[in-house]
Amino acid sequence: MGGTYLRNWRDFQPKIAHLSAVHWGGLRAVERDSGDERDRLTRLGGFARHALQGRKTSDHHKHESLEQVYYVLSGAGEVLYDGSRYAVEAGDAIYLPSGVHHQMFNDASDDWLEHHVISQPVDGNGGRFCVRHWRQASPDGDGGGAVRWRQLEPEDGCGPGACLRGMASIDRWAVQPHSTSAEHAEDELEQVCYVLGGRGILHAAGSEHEISEGDMAHLPPGTRHAVHNPHEDWLTFLVMAA
Repeated sequence: MGGTYLRNWRDFQPKIAHLSAVHWGGLRAVERDSGDERDRLTRLGGFARHALQGRKTSDHHKHESLEQVYYVLSGAGEVLYDGSRYAVEAGDAIYLPSGVHHQMFNDASDDWLEHHVISQPVDGNGGRFCVRHWRQASPDGDGGGAVRWRQLEPEDGCGPGACLRGMASIDRWAVQPHSTSAEHAEDELEQVCYVLGGRGILHAAGSEHEISEGDMAHLPPGTRHAVHNPHEDWLTFLVMAA
């Protein structure tokens, strides 16, 4: 399971989940022991893509001892959490504490509502519900050619996005045209990078990988990596860590 693993969500066969959502399975935990190449996460619990067509809703459900983050990729709708509905749109990271009912609504639009579902096992239930758009976070330069927006952080942090109990961070990154991010490695963290827009080259563990919208890359702990953008447009990606 070592090394960088790269696939596009379009490579996987979709299925229907949560009543009306089209679900493309992404990366999953190794303890599934199914022989599937996607079962390689050792810290993160899971990562998948959902799409809810216009005029539809998902089912009303909850997860015991499992926190989730919904990251809205396109469209706009509402999320029901603990009896109240909250407006959400592309760029929102929605933290859903374990053990509380939730539901996605796209019943007021004809357009698709697409979002990631990022899951992480936690001890017990509870937590602080949070909806935070990436523009609400302050941008930080990485010392190279990239900018980071930290949308969600651990619950013991001091910022408005401090809510994560099991995950380490949910970050949005952008690499400017004809530039490269600083090279770095997270010795204690497993990361998944998902390309939101643009094209570029991922340098990881001594290898080069061409990346474009929809690609997901699994970076085991300690993987040294950088992202190069040789094109005219910005390259944006989401980084999930645990």
